[in-house]
Amino acid sequence: MKEGFKLGVAKLKQLFLNDVEVTAAATDLNRGALKKATGSLAAVDTAGGLFSWANPETSEILVEHVAIKTTHVSTAACTVDAGTTATTATTLSDNLIDGKDVNAAIGTFSNLESAGTNGKAGQRLAAGKWVTGSVASGASAGIVGTYEIYYRVL
Repeated sequence: MKEGFKLGVAKLKQLFLNDVEVTAAATDLNRGALKKATGSLAAVDTAGGLFSWANPETSEILVEHVAIKTTHVSTAACTVDAGTTATTATTLSDNLIDGKDVNAAIGTFSNLESAGTNGKAGQRLAAGKWVTGSVASGASAGIVGTYEIYYRVL
């Protein structure tokens, strides 16, 4: 420990630095933390049909990474989009992953390597708004897998 600093815990749930109690609200402690949301993909060909996830935080978040992990490919030609939207849980958005072929091979596809034309490295998302995964073309019958969303509270 650096000389001149004294860190101690006097009682449960109290933290002191140089004999001064350190306090913070839960929102302050939560801000900046990397969080992960996961779920299963659904073979539904409507907008938001693969998955739809609502921001559960009370403030805006930064979606840093979205991954679609397939363990079985679609049985026919199929491309998928994923992105943030303030409209509805059933809105197609392609601002994270744009036009990824999920019939060619199984794998883990993210906005970092499968961004396509419109995908970005990150997107802001207001509280209560959505990240959706949608079929952009073709049909998703037979697809099996999961999605992962990594985000930080702003």
